[in-house]
Amino acid sequence: MARGDDEGTGRETSHLDRRPQLFARRGKSIVAAPQEDVDVAGRYRDCTDKGPVIDGRRLTILARKRAYQRGEQIRVVHVVETTRPGDVLYVAGPKPVHGEYVDGGLKTPLPAADADPLVPLDYDGPTIASPAVDYNYDVTTYVFAKPGVHEISWRLGDLTSNTLTIEVTDAA
Repeated sequence: MARGDDEGTGRETSHLDRRPQLFARRGKSIVAAPQEDVDVAGRYRDCTDKGPVIDGRRLTILARKRAYQRGEQIRVVHVVETTRPGDVLYVAGPKPVHGEYVDGGLKTPLPAADADPLVPLDYDGPTIASPAVDYNYDVTTYVFAKPGVHEISWRLGDLTSNTLTIEVTDAA
């Protein structure tokens, strides 16, 4: 794949060259996210399991691995990408995650039905014009008490992420 072109499709990818910056909440403060989360986000550019492109926009969720032990914390990193002309992304954060599902059940609130789900309410921060990528969403965490296969997905209106299939096993 040539630098700047998505597998010969002509789709510009130079916006993915920027190293992700992630932030986290610590009480009422915003701090740098743990390096583990930054490293997971850094895999986005070369990830082969991204969400589908829908009208020039894509949601993707990432985790450090696909197999965890019972009781082990699973950290989910959220990425929004747009190549749709005229779009802007609101890159300050972390922003709340809306519309995340685990095993088909809604785990975070749905976004307002009458608004663009990628435009945060009461936003006063920097924006980046399309093509762009935004990594600054809260990292969600899950812990499963029983072994089995679990599915995590992120849905905002017509936008749907990839599905993380997580296998939880008993400790070795």
